[in-house]
Amino acid sequence: MAFINRLLLVLLLVLLAACATTPGEDKKKPAKPEPEVVSTPEAGGDTAAPLELIPNPYLAQKPSVPGKAKQEFAKALAAMNAKQWKQAEGLLGLLTETWPDLSGPWVNLGIAQEQLQEFDAAELSYQKAIEVNPANDDAYEQLGVFYRERGRFQEAEKTYLAALEVWPHNPEAHRNLGILYDLYMGKFAEALQHYKLLAQILPEEDRQLQGWILDLERRLPASEEASE
Repeated sequence: MAFINRLLLVLLLVLLAACATTPGEDKKKPAKPEPEVVSTPEAGGDTAAPLELIPNPYLAQKPSVPGKAKQEFAKALAAMNAKQWKQAEGLLGLLTETWPDLSGPWVNLGIAQEQLQEFDAAELSYQKAIEVNPANDDAYEQLGVFYRERGRFQEAEKTYLAALEVWPHNPEAHRNLGILYDLYMGKFAEALQHYKLLAQILPEEDRQLQGWILDLERRLPASEEASE
């Protein structure tokens, strides 16, 4: 995915109120909301078996965030929107020092550091976001793409798989893992599995995704296709 898409995802979808772990929570075991049952067509037009969708556990969190933290976070986002990366880094650095248990600022700090080509620091910031709140799906996505863009494919794979352990129906983790397997690691059967599951998860048909599925089905040897 292009960087701008990843940035907009974090800026528009990550509300600060969903960025923190609640006091005393078990960080290794995010809460599991009730599943939602859906049934969607597969690429060939057949109706897939009903899938119980598990909602995003990150968005289910309802932590208490100080008003001052929200104000400072808004300033940092404004700096990021203006591409004032050094200013954003400073604001987010202060946020992470003052409220280290908020994971959202750590993710955005990593983004700013990437833009400043401070790659070692960016990696540590993404990792810290996951440490602070293992349910933060944006942190896994940013770190996974960070690894993929640097040719660290095994680490990217490990990151996406970890994201799916937290939220098995994470659409971006399935999409990115499918892309990783398809375009970078040559694991075409595994890529197809993730693309097909993603097609079931998405609320509407994704024509580009359907094209990827059909392309892989044509390219896969019949023996591999039969073994799925």
